[in-house]
Amino acid sequence: MADDIRENAMGGGTPKRLRGLDANGNSISPTLEEVISAMGIHTHSFTLAAGEEKDLGNLGYGLYLVTSPNIAISAIFICGALSSSFVSDGGYNAYCDYVDGAKSVVFGRKESNGNFFIKNNRKDAIALRIKGISV
Repeated sequence: MADDIRENAMGGGTPKRLRGLDANGNSISPTLEEVISAMGIHTHSFTLAAGEEKDLGNLGYGLYLVTSPNIAISAIFICGALSSSFVSDGGYNAYCDYVDGAKSVVFGRKESNGNFFIKNNRKDAIALRIKGISV
């Protein structure tokens, strides 16, 4: 039988599951993915072929970081319900929203309250990482 360990005597590490209480005070043990989803955090990692576009679903309104190791440039997108977004990539002009649509990587909504998409306008494949917080 395992010895009881006090909460403050537990070691650190990367958890597989967490312990907590639900809204009614019942004990639960959610996975990290369940906690991240409940917090509105989105993470995506994939490679797009030249000219390829991917439907990411409706990510909500929020702040999104899009980066690529291929071009070593990141961009911040602030997205609401509309297809136009605030986009900043430090003046490198590698990223844009669908209102512009002409730069290397296009991210955002095509229509008001629609799904989010990401498109590779480059002639080569590109690895992309997206991290976002939505409300």
